[in-house]
Order: sequence, then structure tokens, then C-alpha cells
Amino acid sequence: METKSYKLGGFYPYKMDAKCRVSMPADWRAQIGNGELQLLQSSNEKLPTLRVLTANEFEKMQKEVEDSDLKPAQKRAYLGAFFERCTKTYINDQGKLSIPKALLDHPGLVAGESLVLCGRGGYIEILNEDNYQKLCAAREATIEELDADFGFF
Repeated sequence: METKSYKLGGFYPYKMDAKCRVSMPADWRAQIGNGELQLLQSSNEKLPTLRVLTANEFEKMQKEVEDSDLKPAQKRAYLGAFFERCTKTYINDQGKLSIPKALLDHPGLVAGESLVLCGRGGYIEILNEDNYQKLCAAREATIEELDADFGFF
């Protein structure tokens, strides 16, 4: 079976509409297409996000658990939590991703307000503006240290 490789990059400040929909960047839509996506609630209380997983990323994460050294009962428990925290969604014909209202509270998203979309290669993270600023601040020290080795930035 051939798997697609998505290269979702960049960050985009957007505003969610009153119906809890957010426009997706055209280049991301071209890569993702109109296939099924999964919304995954992160469990990180310090920096809550909502992840938009492509089918490829969703399967990759599931396989990572299945191929791990965990005991069968641990795998079932972890995968159970993984599936429980995921909700199916799609990008509609207008290029908008619908986010169920029940998923807005954890990452601090509010219908009609601004948010940030961050490309992470195979998935997208959705954060409110405050959490995006916290992410950037926390990341800077780590990136500076790592860049001493890589020299990209």
C-alpha cells in the first residue's frame, strides 16, 4: 500500500467564523485534498492545542503504538485513549475546516476570534494566539541550543 507524504509547513493567523469553521491555506488544501481528517485534543495542559491529523499521520501514530514494546493491555489502553480523543472532520468545498463546539474549550478557541494554524509536516496544530506566543517563547531557547549544531537559523 502506498502512503502519501504530506509536507504541511508555515504558520497562518486566521479568524474562526461564528459557525466554528476556519479557512485552510490553499497550499495545504492542495496537499490534503478532501479526505477524512482527525481532530486530536492534546493532553498538554500547559500548552493545549488541537491537532488536525491527515489520514497518513493518523495511521502512522497508530502504528507507532502498535509496534512499540508496550504490553498488549497497555497498547489497548493507549490506543483507546487515542481514538477517544479523535473526532472525524473534513474540509468543505469552500476550503473550511469545521471544528465541533465541544472541542473548543480545551485549546481555548472561541468562535469568531483569532487563532493560529501551524504546519508540522504531517499534521496541523491549531492554537489560540496566547498559546502560540507561549509556544514561540518556550521554543526559542531550545532552538538556539540546537542551532549551534545545525546552523540553519
